Amino acid sequence: MKMIFFADAHLTKENKKKIRFVEAFIHDVCHDADIVFIMGDLFEFYHGYEGYIYPWYRSIIDAFKDMTGRGKSVYFLEGNHEFDMGPFFEAYTGVKCVNNLIMDIEGKRTFISHGDEFISNPFLKALKTPITFGVMDMFGPRLSWSIAMGLSVFLSKKKKGQNKNVKYRFREYAQQKIDEGFDAVIFAHSHISDYVEYDTMRGKKVYLNSGDFIKNSTYIEYTSESGFTLMKYLAP
Repeated sequence: MKMIFFADAHLTKENKKKIRFVEAFIHDVCHDADIVFIMGDLFEFYHGYEGYIYPWYRSIIDAFKDMTGRGKSVYFLEGNHEFDMGPFFEAYTGVKCVNNLIMDIEGKRTFISHGDEFISNPFLKALKTPITFGVMDMFGPRLSWSIAMGLSVFLSKKKKGQNKNVKYRFREYAQQKIDEGFDAVIFAHSHISDYVEYDTMRGKKVYLNSGDFIKNSTYIEYTSESGFTLMKYLAP
């Protein structure tokens, strides 16, 4: 069994080099995985429209479609920059879009989430509503994209990865999930890669954060032989 978890690339149509970097990672690392988890904020903005794929993202999206076509499972955990990937995205790619997951991974009860649900952002919460999604549908993809690029500064704190307090807030939240009975907790969102083991009465538990894939090239791998491991992708 091999699983891959990665997140926070924040791709836009301008950063073609970053898009090629993600494409290479999918080809080099994800191609032989049994399950791939896109842990959110892969895109700087995405709202799903019926019959429409953002052309600057098509190569990435088609790579996921190819994976599911070969019988692989791919999950997309929507981040704070994804606003309802939509039924067409799921039907076209075969990717399962969710907000979070509880999954048994070879006997390990695992909680998987982008990780933004416990950090309050009133502006973002106001945007992530059916009313806003309806407005985006009315505006169409191009106008919605332009507006989203103008508002992107409000969707996340670009320097949060430099704040050590953020790391410890995520560790505290992971500890809560461990206390709830999970054996493993997987987050993203903070842009800070992390690996913490907990010795409990129920045995050793683990929290991992995939970190910033573009800036630090970090991701998480799970194999039956080695368990969860924090990895760094070195593009050829």
